[in-house]
Amino acid sequence: MIPIELVYLLFAIATGALLYRYYTGRGGLEILRDDYAGLPHEGSIEVRHHLIRWRGAEGGSFVAAWQLESGHFVVMRVVFDEPDEEEPDLGHIDISVDKRKVVKDAGWTEKIRDRALRADVEAILKVLMREARVARSDKTRLAAAKPVGEKSKTIDGGR
Repeated sequence: MIPIELVYLLFAIATGALLYRYYTGRGGLEILRDDYAGLPHEGSIEVRHHLIRWRGAEGGSFVAAWQLESGHFVVMRVVFDEPDEEEPDLGHIDISVDKRKVVKDAGWTEKIRDRALRADVEAILKVLMREARVARSDKTRLAAAKPVGEKSKTIDGGR
């Protein structure tokens, strides 16, 4: 038989761990430069019934925009500044809804208070990460590809 004091102790530890995670842990996505390296300079894709258009800038930064069902336009700007010592690859996200700043200089999506907007932004960021990953793998495959056709030479000199 398990002593009741042990059950209370385990319950207290679990509750303490959850509260610690709630008050100190980060939630959402972290905006990292390496996740978006290789993102095509321009593009568009449909995510969660929104047509997302993005355009890259220097240093890996990019801007993405889409229209909400209400007709409002959302502009998300992801900026990768000069690397600092604490978090060298951390980017910052700015979000505007119809030219009104909703989020400014957030390193994580946890700063977005509106749940629907946060879900949209996280889904879009994940799709853009996937697009960057696909573009990087395509470039790697193209670089490793060998020429094929009449002008390519074989090992034995074309005999």
